[in-house]
Amino acid sequence: MLDQRDQLLRTLKAAVVGACGFALFLGACAITNTPQQDLAYARWAKCNAPYVSLDRVDVDGRITFRFSNAGGEQAVLQCLAEAGRTGPPLPEAVGVPPPGGV
Repeated sequence: MLDQRDQLLRTLKAAVVGACGFALFLGACAITNTPQQDLAYARWAKCNAPYVSLDRVDVDGRITFRFSNAGGEQAVLQCLAEAGRTGPPLPEAVGVPPPGGV
């Protein structure tokens, strides 16, 4: 009876350790940027403008940014569009106006 209980405890421990290891692996995968995100961040570094702030970069490389004036939005969109002509394409960037509009 004791051998059966020891075997069950060992199996349970192995399952718990395996599940924790798998969870750590998945967590590490979620932290790494995709190649599209890396490209988007590089383009953002070249194209950001005054009164414009990066909101997020999606896993597919779509840039979402906030702007406080229409001129800043247009400058960023134009710069990102030009950058997309010379390199791999990314989804079109999205500008989000402040609450209440510009």
